Amino acid sequence: MTLVETCESSPVTGDATPTERILNLAAYLKQRGNEGASLDDIARNVRGYDPDAARDEQGDLLTEGSEWEALRRMTRRDLQDLRDAWGIDTIYDEEAHRHRLRPPFFTTQERAALIAAAAAVDVEGIDGHRGQLGAGVDDAGAQVVIRVHHYVADLRDAIQTCTVVRFEHEGRSRMLQPFALGTWHSRWYVAGWDPELEALRRYRLDRIHQHGPMERVGEPGSYEVPDWFDAVLAFDFDPNAWGRDARLRARVRVERDHLPAFLAELGGQIGDEVDGEPVVAFEVRHYESTRNRILFFRDHVQVLGPPALVALIRDHLIALAGVA
Repeated sequence: MTLVETCESSPVTGDATPTERILNLAAYLKQRGNEGASLDDIARNVRGYDPDAARDEQGDLLTEGSEWEALRRMTRRDLQDLRDAWGIDTIYDEEAHRHRLRPPFFTTQERAALIAAAAAVDVEGIDGHRGQLGAGVDDAGAQVVIRVHHYVADLRDAIQTCTVVRFEHEGRSRMLQPFALGTWHSRWYVAGWDPELEALRRYRLDRIHQHGPMERVGEPGSYEVPDWFDAVLAFDFDPNAWGRDARLRARVRVERDHLPAFLAELGGQIGDEVDGEPVVAFEVRHYESTRNRILFFRDHVQVLGPPALVALIRDHLIALAGVA
């Protein structure tokens, strides 16, 4: 998952940060329920929007002009952010011109599976005993707590307002113009420009020293995200996605117990079986990293092809063993 933020094209109103404003909007829509909320309702009642936007003689929001257009764009961006970054979806009633939260819905089978899963694991905030199916959980409701790194909110605000941050990472002070947040293998990263090193950098959030709130440096709007920045590529750590070696189609026999870990590491599709074990096929565009990652699984995998990849791994093992 990648969260992409850009600088606000208009100043943030009120005393709410961008993240506070977005979550205020979600809370307000939840409060409104099926009645929903118009753009006028949002401007009047959600902290962070402009309650003083231009209105007609009856006090209704004018549906034209620069103030209305800025408010409409801000609301649209915030609703997009709610869906993409927070998993909160909304629907828009074209006839009534009102926004509503999309109600959660699960099939009977999905709901049963979620209840069983919640009862079989420890979940923060739920009393009960793990392993006793249904303990502390019933069809009336269950809680699930999603935890993200505590710097995510700080960085999201910095990204939206284009504010430089400073933090300590692996013993060194770093300055960063943050461009985007993303995840890789369940780890949070921030990507941006280091003005001191004059280079694009990515930092893992759990390696940033935790000395309280992240320090803001300078004023909001002090930089712009360059056109060449690609958030998808910034968080694609798989060398086979960007390697320049001639493309190969690998086929690797993987012991079934190690299949989930292998797929998580190298991806691919499961095809036929050899000696009762599944064969995984995947594209190779970076020979060295693929070789090293395959060797990590030791004798639990067997490279079946192509011959060039088999020879690459065999020659490397021979060199390591010192055999001429």
